[in-house]
Amino acid sequence: MKEEASIRIKKRTGALAVAAMMAVTVFSPVSVFGDSAEQDAVESAGTETKTVQENKAQTTAVSSVSLNRSSVSMKVGNTVKLRATIAPSKATGTTVTWKSSNPKAAVVSSSGVVTARGAGKTVITALSEGKSASCSVRVTLTAPTKVKARSKSVGSIQISWKKSAGADKYEIYRSKKKNGAYKKIATVKGTKKTYRDRKVTAGKAYYYKIKARSGSYKSSFSSKVKGKARPEKTDVTAKAGEERVRLSWKKVNGAHGYHIYHAEGKGQKKFKRIKVVKKASSTSFTHSGLTGGTQQQYKVKAYRMVNGKKVLSASSEAVSAKAKKIKLKESGKGFQYKKKFTVKAYAYTGGGRTAMGTKARVGAIAVDPSVIPLGTKVYVEGYGYARAEDTGGNINGKTIDVYMNSTGACMKWGVQYKTIYVDVRK
Repeated sequence: MKEEASIRIKKRTGALAVAAMMAVTVFSPVSVFGDSAEQDAVESAGTETKTVQENKAQTTAVSSVSLNRSSVSMKVGNTVKLRATIAPSKATGTTVTWKSSNPKAAVVSSSGVVTARGAGKTVITALSEGKSASCSVRVTLTAPTKVKARSKSVGSIQISWKKSAGADKYEIYRSKKKNGAYKKIATVKGTKKTYRDRKVTAGKAYYYKIKARSGSYKSSFSSKVKGKARPEKTDVTAKAGEERVRLSWKKVNGAHGYHIYHAEGKGQKKFKRIKVVKKASSTSFTHSGLTGGTQQQYKVKAYRMVNGKKVLSASSEAVSAKAKKIKLKESGKGFQYKKKFTVKAYAYTGGGRTAMGTKARVGAIAVDPSVIPLGTKVYVEGYGYARAEDTGGNINGKTIDVYMNSTGACMKWGVQYKTIYVDVRK
């Protein structure tokens, strides 16, 4: 029986060896373990069983890698997420690595996030266990935004824009017609965000577009903007006086004159032109005859004559002042007045226009505006009611010139010292 059991163990392995052990146990349990050779055979059978189990735990190799996109277009500064899929799905113990063929155009993170850095092209590759997949990336520049064109003077227009990421230059294009062809007029450095076009005609409209550039790559056109060269906008101040407001403004280079606009009351939107100052050197105007205690608003526009037409600037910012009330005195002559003093009074004739642009006539007198502002109503003893409307080279200080209808009347008047009542109210 012992010999029979030994033969059966030598011929079988694995599960069969267990069967042999069971057979030996039935016939002679002592003889199975009593012989060292027989024990070695059983141990050997156990080793072969373990080897089979290890082979069954082997990993499955990667057969392919694919990406969710094969190509993509991007703007500088933008990001895109690429997703890699490994086949078969049961493949284990795998990792994905990413790389960019041109990091200057775009870089990729360890999680597949692509960031566009500069205009150009690159290929993003995902690799795993010797297998790979690629995505072609084209990076373009964003067109300049927030483009504006505004007049800087009667002979120039300034174009401004917001910078485009990655641009090293900007190209400025111009057209003389709204829907006309555009011609490149300048190229500026990428550090710039303004350009001044000095080859313009005042009052004429021009249209502009801009492209961003990086090397040989260019963005699309920006939006179109319109500009017109005209006098600069001026700054105005208003100072309140008694029933009058004095305006002063900054002189505008190239201007031939100024328009004065007025509105009474707070928050008014409709302004009426009340004065045209035709002297380019004039930078002030006094608005008199106002109601004391009321709010007055003003705007000023400069103008330049071009081919017989006025080219106006943009309106100044509105300024306001409250005209002061006058404390009047009784004259005993049927009127009230603010003040009175003695003046040296001459007489003149000859017609024409006054300094205020009115017709020279009886009732219009010449004064020194620093003493009696133009537009002031007065009463001159021996002459009557009058209005200060004119000036003269010899009329300085407390001196006036009253208008007469004839040379004879002037000769009769001569030169007299008279009391004048200023700011008269009947």
